Amino acid sequence: MMILFRSETTKLFTNVSTWVIAGVAVLATWPMALSNAGASNLPADDPRLFSSEPIALKFQGFEMAGFGYVLVVVLAALWAGSEYGSGMQIRTSLMATPKRGRLFLTKALLLAVSVGIIAFITMTGTIIITHMASSSGLDPWELSPETWEHLGGVTLAWTLTALISFAIGSLARTAILPLLLITPLVIGIGDFLAMFWSGAKYLPVAAGASMYSHPAAGTYLTPVTGGIVQGLWALGLLGVAYVSFCRRDV
Repeated sequence: MMILFRSETTKLFTNVSTWVIAGVAVLATWPMALSNAGASNLPADDPRLFSSEPIALKFQGFEMAGFGYVLVVVLAALWAGSEYGSGMQIRTSLMATPKRGRLFLTKALLLAVSVGIIAFITMTGTIIITHMASSSGLDPWELSPETWEHLGGVTLAWTLTALISFAIGSLARTAILPLLLITPLVIGIGDFLAMFWSGAKYLPVAAGASMYSHPAAGTYLTPVTGGIVQGLWALGLLGVAYVSFCRRDV
């Protein structure tokens, strides 16, 4: 098992796209957070503001989660689909590790850990920068317990969404399908649908957003319920993908 873990770790972290996606998620979100934080210093009646209603302190900065969110979906889709590219790397992987279940679980675990780290670094830095650059009055180095809870929520939401993307990519044997299905939900389609169809709040990304987004943003589940719903989506799709991976011919 340790040999398998090391080989898959090497495969993931020697892939240039992994570092590019992780770097862009962090280094692009932080400057945007710095720019966005300036809006909190504007008067409430300034026409440049989208809304005159101030964002609650514990939610400030989490509106920046969307950009990096898309990138971790891309990372997960590529991690699943790359095995079935033109070189059919999956054949080599299975020759080295005939126990398919172990291979699938190892890949999923590595992805979850990697995305969790990327999410935590990205969003913790974003929140600190937001409060440093704004006049919120909150010490950026002593975040409130509510803010830490939301940081845990956004980290979990990113991780579960990445696992969902990975499961769909494994089932489809391509990175294209998870990108087509999950990316629109991440960029706001799920939240938009929730305003017209009550069932949309149970879509995985909309449910996950309940763990860190302000309720006024269009999420209608409690944080705990949202986490459970998104977790069930991830668990169900991973279960189906696991069975398919273990039983289907290469």
